[in-house]
Amino acid sequence: MLDIKRVLASAPRKPKDAELRELLTPWGEALAAGGERAKAHPRPQLAREAFELLDGWWDYAIAAVADAGGAWRDAPPPAAWDGRIRVPFSPEAPLSGVRRQVRPDELLWYRRALSCTKPAGGERALLHFEAVDYACAVQVNGTRIGEHAGGYLPFSFDVTDALADGENELVLCVWDPSDAGTQLRGKQRLARGGIWYTAQSGIWQSVWLETVPEEHVVALEIDPRPDEGKLVLSAAVRGEATLAVRLLDDDAEVAHGEARAENGRCELALDVPDPHLWSPDDPHLYDLELSFGRDRATSYCAFRTVGVEPDAQGVPRFCLNHEPLFLHGVLDQGYWPDGLMTAPDDEALAHDVRARRPRAGSSPRPGCRRARRCAT
Repeated sequence: MLDIKRVLASAPRKPKDAELRELLTPWGEALAAGGERAKAHPRPQLAREAFELLDGWWDYAIAAVADAGGAWRDAPPPAAWDGRIRVPFSPEAPLSGVRRQVRPDELLWYRRALSCTKPAGGERALLHFEAVDYACAVQVNGTRIGEHAGGYLPFSFDVTDALADGENELVLCVWDPSDAGTQLRGKQRLARGGIWYTAQSGIWQSVWLETVPEEHVVALEIDPRPDEGKLVLSAAVRGEATLAVRLLDDDAEVAHGEARAENGRCELALDVPDPHLWSPDDPHLYDLELSFGRDRATSYCAFRTVGVEPDAQGVPRFCLNHEPLFLHGVLDQGYWPDGLMTAPDDEALAHDVRARRPRAGSSPRPGCRRARRCAT
């Protein structure tokens, strides 16, 4: 007969916060000792030379309000600030230096100075946020720039007109209802423990400032088609210039092409006969160089096919490049003990990829550009 009392007594005990000890990764230990995260471009899929990474120490404040869900859009900045926070780590993450849970009835504030020159000659200054959880409103020099809701998507604002030469002030107001709301949040929960992760709020990916010409590439979609021997590109652009693209393999030009902008887009296809295919054992990447008027950017791509195809016995198999590939299904939760959803460093991401590969010696070299790009 089932002894209900014994079953209940044997259930895992939910730990109290006081019993949850902090753990630091080797990269987190380096940060805690005064080191810095790698200053690589946060978006290598469309990278320009003129950018400034804004990660590092910001001012922060956490303030309770009567209606946080309705106040975050237009609330005035706090009169006093609570201390400093290391961006891009959430205040709940040990590496943020705050170690404080933001509640649904509180607003989280950020502030930092920007020392820059107001763009001239038709250039524009774009402020990029790779991810903020959950909803935020942005001000520059007291001017409201815009707002965004959604904890997992990147977004940006044109802040050119709000900038002044010299010192500028960037202020961000964040509201996160966590599991008191209905937004996507994964396994985050205010009452952490067991299978539930520490709920986190605010900036949790890089923030950066970029200067672009008036005419520039806004977004880029890359569609490698190895079976057709083509690379198809679609670019959202601002302006009426011509997009020129060069495909490079180890600095040698493989293909090039041009397309005139029509209705805010450029579409072109490059002929790439017999491309070098990407695979886990040979993660080969091609480089892309793009020009659009005075705009210059770089990107990268890989050629491979993915699908379900019958093997020699007619059994449907997962296939890479039309060859069956065994899927080594290791579950990686993507949570870090010191950074929560934020990896303590790009090299930590690359290490995670290498550590989960089933074959030794087939991963990119530690610290190399390919390892970092594969990790991002």
